[in-house]
Amino acid sequence: MCAFPLTSKHRQPRLFLQRYDRRHAQYYLQTGFTLIEILVVLFIVSIMSGLVVANLPSFTRTQDFDTEARRLEVLLGMAREHAIVQAVEMGFTVEDDGYSFYYYDEIARSWAQMQQAPFGVRKLPETITLSLEIVGKGFSLADNEDAKGPKLLLLSSGETTPFELEILQQPDLSKRLQSDGYSDIEWVEDESL
Repeated sequence: MCAFPLTSKHRQPRLFLQRYDRRHAQYYLQTGFTLIEILVVLFIVSIMSGLVVANLPSFTRTQDFDTEARRLEVLLGMAREHAIVQAVEMGFTVEDDGYSFYYYDEIARSWAQMQQAPFGVRKLPETITLSLEIVGKGFSLADNEDAKGPKLLLLSSGETTPFELEILQQPDLSKRLQSDGYSDIEWVEDESL
């Protein structure tokens, strides 16, 4: 046992700690979240995640459209630069399911389809279509005006056939690229906005 007798003076700190712990224990028990509060938060989170998942296909759809539109702009710019640097005449043709680039073979005096990356034949997703409109009277490198060849030319002098190229995704997405023949190929801003 203890050699020193316990006096009331020594017992007071223990009683104080017991009262202190009881008061704080009640406080901590009352400060938590109730089950109803937790359920309300879970309900709100589930509704918000449901809205995000419901709109996910439209995000993916616009992402594919934006990727293809940006790819088309970059490829046309690269083809124009390639024509200038390599001193070769290039052409661009829209097909039913995609587009392709051509170069003019001086020896054969005809157009040949490019196979090398990145100018090879490119297929578009089924939901995306292209529409090429030549502004004014285009020009041709062939001796015969009726000869087949690309309508959009990217010349080694830096000039291009004036054009408007529209990329569409049903039902409501659309962008247009254009060039006046001398300036850079750029997006046309929608005037209705």
